[in-house]
Amino acid sequence: MRLRLLDRWGMVTEKLRPLTTGRKLILYAMLALILYGSMIVVDNTFLVNVIDEDLSHPDLDVYRERAQTILDGNLLYRDVHTETPPFINYLLVVPQILGGAEHDWVWSIYFSLFAFLLATLIYLSLRQYDELKAYLAGGLVLLSPFTLVESGTGEDESIVAFIFILAVVLMLLQRRNQASVAIGVGIWTKMFPVLLFPVHFLQQRNWKDRFQTIIIALLVTGVIALPFILLCWEDFSYFLNFYFLGDSGRPTGGSSFWHFLSMGGWGIPSAVQLALLGVAMAFAYLYPYYMRMSVWQNVIIVMMVFFIFYPKVHMGYWIMMVALLSIWAAQNWRIWARLFFAYLPMILATMLARGEGTEPPVEFYGSWLVGLALALIGLLLFIDAVRLALKERPFIDNKTPSSSD
Repeated sequence: MRLRLLDRWGMVTEKLRPLTTGRKLILYAMLALILYGSMIVVDNTFLVNVIDEDLSHPDLDVYRERAQTILDGNLLYRDVHTETPPFINYLLVVPQILGGAEHDWVWSIYFSLFAFLLATLIYLSLRQYDELKAYLAGGLVLLSPFTLVESGTGEDESIVAFIFILAVVLMLLQRRNQASVAIGVGIWTKMFPVLLFPVHFLQQRNWKDRFQTIIIALLVTGVIALPFILLCWEDFSYFLNFYFLGDSGRPTGGSSFWHFLSMGGWGIPSAVQLALLGVAMAFAYLYPYYMRMSVWQNVIIVMMVFFIFYPKVHMGYWIMMVALLSIWAAQNWRIWARLFFAYLPMILATMLARGEGTEPPVEFYGSWLVGLALALIGLLLFIDAVRLALKERPFIDNKTPSSSD
């Protein structure tokens, strides 16, 4: 049976190999149109009717309110409650203009477009290392249930993943200044790219280059954040506390196993949680640096450690890990299987999780314990995928591109 599957897979790759770049991108587009289009139809005709109103598209009203505030010439944070960095809200103006004020599906199409762009980014930027494996890596991200379901149901995490992976790719290609700009923009889109800056900083060979990365990131920060700092600092600073220190009213969430421990009465104080995260992240930065690991491997370790210890992990966040691990999944089916099947226990765990101000969609005696077990299974599948990945050489190690900075 396994040999038959491998033979069929070999036939598929042989048909892909001679296709031109344009035809391969058209195939991506066709897959996106069929799969994401179907997901959007199912979501808007079926899921909205069977899922509780508070759980169906919970963020769309927030997106609309913030985008409309911008269109009306008002100020984020001051004129509308905002818990996210400013740049992501400006990106959300586009679907609002295109009909998102009235139609939920407009948002899903917009986020699905970024899923397509994410796959295209991986393929086009990594094809110089191995044409076929780069294409397969992008395809695996496009077909991942994390990317498909999150984007097709109107969540913005595909935008976050696109900007995050763009910064990682630029770091890989040793485009120092462009990577610094991408990290700076990414920080003010969602905070995840801030995790990349220590890796980028340590990657530089001398202090002059390191100082330059700091200056560029600060300049980008000034351009984006300074108007809000000057006009509404008290309101603007809220989301900094929300992301970095956590809100004491909602310290955990999503499919994090810490969230289920808290639900069961086994939560730990926020200060202890923050200390654990700090120590773990210090190890995640310093160990790969002293072991002279590649940039991509370093980022994988950083993100995996972060997702283990950070108490608020939503389903869409895992798109970044899928994208990072896709370069190994393209050459190792065991890694692909772990990334694919991790979705099931994680989505089931989310159904058993308490939301922000809402009770779990499914609740019964001891349900938090079942949710904890499911969350741990999903997390362990990702951890094992990382373990397998770090044991073999990825195709991006085939050659070292020249720097153009």
